[in-house]
Amino acid sequence: MASTPVDTPSTPSLPSGLRRFLRHDQLDPSRAVSSNLISAKALLVVRLFITLHLVAVFVATLVVSARDKVFYMVPTTFTNLSNIGLTAYYLTATYHSQDYVRRKNLDSLTKQHWFMTSALWLLYASVVVFHIVVPAIYWGMLFDPNNTMDTLNQYVDYSHHGVDFACILFEMIFNRMNLLYIHVLGPICMIILYMFLAWVYFAARGEWLYGFLDWSKGGIAAAWYIGLLLIFGLLFIMQMFIHRGRDSLFAKRGAVVGAQDGTAALENISHGVKDEENNVSSMVPGDKQELPDKEEQSLQLQDLKEELHDDSPKSI
Repeated sequence: MASTPVDTPSTPSLPSGLRRFLRHDQLDPSRAVSSNLISAKALLVVRLFITLHLVAVFVATLVVSARDKVFYMVPTTFTNLSNIGLTAYYLTATYHSQDYVRRKNLDSLTKQHWFMTSALWLLYASVVVFHIVVPAIYWGMLFDPNNTMDTLNQYVDYSHHGVDFACILFEMIFNRMNLLYIHVLGPICMIILYMFLAWVYFAARGEWLYGFLDWSKGGIAAAWYIGLLLIFGLLFIMQMFIHRGRDSLFAKRGAVVGAQDGTAALENISHGVKDEENNVSSMVPGDKQELPDKEEQSLQLQDLKEELHDDSPKSI
């Protein structure tokens, strides 16, 4: 009887390696839709209100830019891009919140591609840093009190450089998102990409979006580039410990809220799934392919072979 060929496990693919690198299995999806202080439904309501505001600001930005014939600034200035990122975060978080409130499960987070969930954490890590820096630089360095603006311009300007901080402050206090060291890649990679964009803008238009990025200033410009990266990195570390302190401070209240709205149970389930995945991933490659059912079938097949061999005619 011919033996059935056994498939040999292949070398781990890039996505699985990237998944381990981004510490995806250390994420708790229930944190994206729950709060230590308010119910998941209340979190959804506030997120929806803020999302509507951010979408309105984005539309107003398009209108003002088109009217003033500076539409090219929408995809080029750091202020606009960071607010687009903030809007994208709120749209995504609100979608997952409504899905949890409606279905009482985490399917929208756990059944999508794993990278989408990790990307949400990276995006969050970026916006909680950017929307501290943007208002600080604007009011500290770029604000011109002599600049006159109409009502619509004022709405956009103050929303981009003040209300944005209030929006992210709400998330910092009321959500349960956590930050891992690896998530520093979010703000750092995005600011590096923006520096390249600023160079492309200068090459195309012959002017700098922000004067402190002008590399003709030599050492001063180099200090700004390095300083900005250090500032973003340090702010991320600060935010990581702020989030840990928040969870520690509100731990008792969070346990009560989680028990009331069901997120605590889902947190336990998600941890159980992670433990099971970690057990599987710790097996040697050959064992990973042989599940108990297949192993049992293999033993049964071996027993059958032995029985057939015993029943075959013996030579004299």
